[in-house]
Amino acid sequence: MNRLRSGTVLLALFVFPVIGFPQGGSGEVVPKTMTRILFVFDASGSMADPWQSDTKYRAAVKVLTGILDSLRGQQNLEVGLRVYGPKRAPGPDCQDSYIMVPFGQNNFSDISRVLNDLNPGGTTPIAYSLERTVSDFTPCDHCRNVVILITDGLEACGGDPCEVSRSLQRQGIFLRPFIVGIGKELGTHFRCMGNYFDAASERDYRRALQTIVATTLKGATAQVSLLDQHGNPTQTNVQVTLYDHATGRAKYSFIHTLNESGLPDTLKPDPLVTYDVVVQTIPPLNKEEVWIEPGQHTTITLNAPQGYLSFLSEDGRVVPCIIRRTGSGEAIHVQPSDRVEKYLAGNYDITVLAIPRMNFNTVEIKADQGTRLRIPACGTATLKYSVPVAGSLYFMQAGDLLWVGHLRSDQPQEELQLQPGTYWIIYREQSSKRQADTKQKEFRMEPGQEIEIPL
Repeated sequence: MNRLRSGTVLLALFVFPVIGFPQGGSGEVVPKTMTRILFVFDASGSMADPWQSDTKYRAAVKVLTGILDSLRGQQNLEVGLRVYGPKRAPGPDCQDSYIMVPFGQNNFSDISRVLNDLNPGGTTPIAYSLERTVSDFTPCDHCRNVVILITDGLEACGGDPCEVSRSLQRQGIFLRPFIVGIGKELGTHFRCMGNYFDAASERDYRRALQTIVATTLKGATAQVSLLDQHGNPTQTNVQVTLYDHATGRAKYSFIHTLNESGLPDTLKPDPLVTYDVVVQTIPPLNKEEVWIEPGQHTTITLNAPQGYLSFLSEDGRVVPCIIRRTGSGEAIHVQPSDRVEKYLAGNYDITVLAIPRMNFNTVEIKADQGTRLRIPACGTATLKYSVPVAGSLYFMQAGDLLWVGHLRSDQPQEELQLQPGTYWIIYREQSSKRQADTKQKEFRMEPGQEIEIPL
């Protein structure tokens, strides 16, 4: 981890666990979300150094007291206080971190009183303090847990706050932290933990904290615009899932909808989460690390021009068809031949699982247009076995024998639905011990034809 050689830092770090999307059915009361803010405050010895109007500690306490006063009467809000570094014992105490005021509503005076009674004097165990915040939050299904970490320096106990931050974000505890640094530009050291704000004065610091607290309590709106080939947000009726980028967990999932004005319907996602957006088109679209701007409306755009693919099965058979993106061997969908599906505009390789398989390569699907592929009517070949045989069925294609499959002579007869064309059966009796006993039969299959082949 990079460490500062000099300079003063005040840090504000927001965290909270993942909350589920409220599922309000008919008559169901969805609990309101409770925001819980835990202030983690630096009382180490360096906070006693002078800074503008007072010591750094007293100036920071004064600013925080003003922030707390602004929160009085705020609904669905609880706050708590953890302090680290207040001890003056000989030598650094790297577990010098304590929960001083548990979570509660309107306990702002308690927090101010505790902070005003303390005097800075110890060391700076930032990583340990962040780890301890996990136990400060009691289980709650409808809570947003927020941590504001205030410090004037870097880790002094050999811990790695950046790794702790990343780890807790992956667990759903830290979500997009905010960092305020005082003294000099420190973003190169703290962007590994979250979003950095520089504050060169007490006034800047106050504004930064006000902005961060307002961000925590503000809502936000967003819309997912799926653009057609003309750049208009007309594509819709597909599933959209917003994942927490840090944890990989699904936060919101819905069927994309256009409202009465023909525009994407409005969402209300939590603005303190960075999202990965997945749109379940075929193939899926995704957009990573999407930031929802607090207090504003964010439009998330993805290019999604789509066209239609269908099949004309001349005898009404329903066969599965494997769809691949041209140039990729990975199957992205299996479409029954009696269905019409939408695909992103582009080129596809398609395998129809008839007998033998039919391959359509580099099929272009154009935006807002339909592409139809023909599956010829098949015939029926009944293979009759007088004795068990070993052998295979082959299809004649451009002068080559294309293997179709092994014969199944464990039953008296085998019925196959075959595409039109010329076929070969190469076989011998299973009891034979001579290669020279291999036999061949050629036959021609026409659409709708029914033939019997004794073997």
